[in-house]
Amino acid sequence: MKALFAMDLMDSKTVRLKKGDFDKVTVYSENPVKKIEEMIQQGARDFHIIDLDGARTGQRTHHEIIKEIRLKVNGYMEAGGGIRNEGDIKFYCEWGLDGVIVGTRALEDDAFFKSLSMFRNIVLGLDLLDGKPMVRGWKTAVNKDIKQILEESEQTGIMAILSTSIARDGMLSGPDYEGMKNMLSMTKIPVIASGGVTHIDDVKRLKDMGAWAVILGKAVYEGLIKIEEAVKYAD
Repeated sequence: MKALFAMDLMDSKTVRLKKGDFDKVTVYSENPVKKIEEMIQQGARDFHIIDLDGARTGQRTHHEIIKEIRLKVNGYMEAGGGIRNEGDIKFYCEWGLDGVIVGTRALEDDAFFKSLSMFRNIVLGLDLLDGKPMVRGWKTAVNKDIKQILEESEQTGIMAILSTSIARDGMLSGPDYEGMKNMLSMTKIPVIASGGVTHIDDVKRLKDMGAWAVILGKAVYEGLIKIEEAVKYAD
């Protein structure tokens, strides 16, 4: 299992939100690239980077910072936020991202979703609130069945599913184990668990359940999970 250390970018800073609420922001660093370097020095190898301003506006905003981060990271790196067209995907592919996260447009535009079959590194962001997929920065529900989305993802050749429990994101309340169990039972696509990971036991349990990767965010920034501790359970 991969331990993906999360960094959310807003106003060129490293931040975390509570439940995706842009009015509930904690700033952890004024210099994201330097923060990444510090995390690498502590043993972090793989990263999950989100352009929050891009997710909110639909236009990639922090791509220059993401490019700088890619130059520092030797391991797996995925990025998302505001990736709404083929040009955006190609831009990140050219900069060597292992995973390109697509959410809103893929879930709203069937033709675009099918066109993703031309890529082999697409991570579908499946953000769930009360069992419903949410888009547009987690503000709007999509009238689609999760099982249907997963079946279409297999047909399209989606590389991985990023399953986020919105209600638990940034809350340090523990993962949605039941939801993750259901997700893993419904698809053969590798699943990335996100939202609520608080203690190292959460990492162990998600690995035992069969998650392909786990997102480590606020728990690391708050010192509840040590980077060197988490990487012991990574591939």
